[in-house]
Amino acid sequence: MGEKYGFSQAQQVGKTANLVIFLGILGVVLSVAALTMSDSLARRGYGTFYAFTGLLMVGLGYGVRYRYKYCLNAALILFVALSCHFLYRFVVYHTAYILLRLLLSMWVSYRLFQALSPMKILIETNTFPDKTNRFIGFLSRQKKHDHSG
Repeated sequence: MGEKYGFSQAQQVGKTANLVIFLGILGVVLSVAALTMSDSLARRGYGTFYAFTGLLMVGLGYGVRYRYKYCLNAALILFVALSCHFLYRFVVYHTAYILLRLLLSMWVSYRLFQALSPMKILIETNTFPDKTNRFIGFLSRQKKHDHSG
């Protein structure tokens, strides 16, 4: 009964944690690129502050992965704050890029909100979120396939 879209609570929280980790890594990479070689990324808001924000996202994502409910709450607050920030910037500047970032932040906020109830169940049942990653699984299958053929 507790499954949504065919995913268990552990899978739902694990996928949400992976999403937050991925967006944090992406933010750090784009910020490093903005600081070192890309003025256009720097003009779009990437830089030192967003690098720290990306590192915070990675840390919160791993906190969610290891079943810390406060990390889930903090990640939700962070993405709601980012959504508000991008909404303000969209109202002021009216660019498609800011709209894309606004929609992405709102979607992640929604996913984090959906993970609140399954996280509570995982804590009550002393179960950890699913830590599998499709990309790593794909790479390991490719290595096995390459070595066998």
